Amino acid sequence: MMRQTAKNGHRWISAVILLVGGGAVAIAAWVGGQPDVAALLTAAYIVFAAIAFVWSGGRGDIAAIMRGGSDERQAAVDLRAGALAAHATALFAVVGAIVSMARTGGNPGVYGVICMVFGISYGLALAVLHRRI
Repeated sequence: MMRQTAKNGHRWISAVILLVGGGAVAIAAWVGGQPDVAALLTAAYIVFAAIAFVWSGGRGDIAAIMRGGSDERQAAVDLRAGALAAHATALFAVVGAIVSMARTGGNPGVYGVICMVFGISYGLALAVLHRRI
């Protein structure tokens, strides 16, 4: 039986997410013909998951967010952090698309796809959230 660490949430949530995502990345490396990289990635994600498991057992704001048991203030911090990360990712994709277009004579490459996905998902999210308010 898993031990609950706080009034809300479980400390294994972040660890499981890291293990599943890391497992997918390691499998992709293995299928791509890089078994040494896959082994290294597996070991790294196991370490990251262990760190997340230990950290999420603490009492701080980040620990509460990691275990999915955050209060309203901590949820707002998590939301703002996600928004900042989205802005940074979008900026990175736009710069990548510009550089790719300059190098290839107009082809934005995968960065253009990322920009398109971001733009469409942001527009749809705005429309959905506007209707909910």
